[in-house]
Amino acid sequence: MKQALRQEMREKRKALSPASYAKKSGEIHKQLENLKEWQSARTVLLYVSNEAEVDTHALLHDALEKNRRVFVPKTVGENLVICPLREWEDLKPGNFGILEPCEIVEEAHPESMDLILVPGLAFDRRGHRLGYGKGFYDKLLKNTRGFKVGLAFSEQVVEELPTEAHDVPLDLIITDSALIYP
Repeated sequence: MKQALRQEMREKRKALSPASYAKKSGEIHKQLENLKEWQSARTVLLYVSNEAEVDTHALLHDALEKNRRVFVPKTVGENLVICPLREWEDLKPGNFGILEPCEIVEEAHPESMDLILVPGLAFDRRGHRLGYGKGFYDKLLKNTRGFKVGLAFSEQVVEELPTEAHDVPLDLIITDSALIYP
């Protein structure tokens, strides 16, 4: 069931026109920027968007320009390591073709993040997410205390997802049309 849902959501994202993708990503950015948790966060963990995920490149550039402490994930084996990002040029394609820090200069602990932005293929109204199936974010999120936010296009929200004991619900899902608090 999860695999079929993953495929369906990939197709829905890919069906967005470039103009719709840019518009929806922009709406999500505006909603995030107005969020008190974003405005007050001193340390933020952002994913570097890939494929047809909600675009985070502008958010990363903006956070760096505003001298926030920005962290991004790097895959190491079966885990995500949190690394500081000081400038965009420090990112190179890594595992899965995703931009990530070239090397681990310093490693941060998940519990030190004030706000964590999380990607996913599908989200439900209870705060659960369906990832890509490797469990990277499930392992990372179980060790966080920060405010956990999923970014999604409205097409990616379903009423209820199948969940497992290790799934960590998010505190908020931001779409192009709504803020969903579980």
